[in-house]
Amino acid sequence: MNEILERLKSLNLDIENIFPVKGGDINDSYRVESYKNKYFLKLNTAQNFPQLFEKEAKGLQTISETELFSTPKIIKHGITNNDFQYLLLEWLDRGEPTLDNWEKFGHQVAQLHQITNDNFGWEEDNYIAIIIQPNQYKSTWEEFYAESRILPMVKLLVDKNVLNSKERKAAERLCLDLINIFPKEKPALIHGDLWNGNIFPKMNGEITPIDPAVYYGHREMDIAMADLFGGFDESFFNAYNEINPLQDNFEERKPIAQLFPLLVHAFLYEGYYIKDVQTILKKFYF
Repeated sequence: MNEILERLKSLNLDIENIFPVKGGDINDSYRVESYKNKYFLKLNTAQNFPQLFEKEAKGLQTISETELFSTPKIIKHGITNNDFQYLLLEWLDRGEPTLDNWEKFGHQVAQLHQITNDNFGWEEDNYIAIIIQPNQYKSTWEEFYAESRILPMVKLLVDKNVLNSKERKAAERLCLDLINIFPKEKPALIHGDLWNGNIFPKMNGEITPIDPAVYYGHREMDIAMADLFGGFDESFFNAYNEINPLQDNFEERKPIAQLFPLLVHAFLYEGYYIKDVQTILKKFYF
């Protein structure tokens, strides 16, 4: 910590105090205070999760450059002697969103998804939580979702003895059927990890996305995940559909879009989440 504080001093931020804060299960988080400003500092090991904060900063920058959201300003990120990596952000005070804020956020996410690309994927691999997301560009969603999302996570869970060979084969059959499940759409710029822990209501009630795992994917991934763990007001979904309506029968295919984040959570936490994964896969047993 002292070495990181010494590094931060070189930024001329006039740091006076640093306090630990709750910031999730993955990183150590702190409020850093100077005479005039406050900052949010995240720390993690550099060896276990290479470029974790560099990739997070790139994702935040990508979302910021859309000019749709007021994301926290990136102050600095780096590594200290190949030991710890850090990310220093503008501090945001938490507020309570109003109905208008939820509607505005729904409109903003709908506009985000209108930013398109020729292929599905991203310019580099990045992270969802502490798991590497392969992002090699693919021309179709079914190929990308199978090869870069579902099957790699299933392999991790099989190797961990959390899923068995029958469930792996069910996942493979599901992947073969993806072409009949998702409607054809252009690749959309998505947040990639849009659950309630990765949105932040600012003091004025405005909601901004944080901790992105961006890529060009099927936009239903964001909407399905927003609905998976709760915490999103219904007005968000209604407002989204005003700008960028979901295609028919979304509710029927929503569990397939939720499979990937459930696989991620099953890998991280097992328990409850693996039962949800198994429920989805059972429909693809012989």
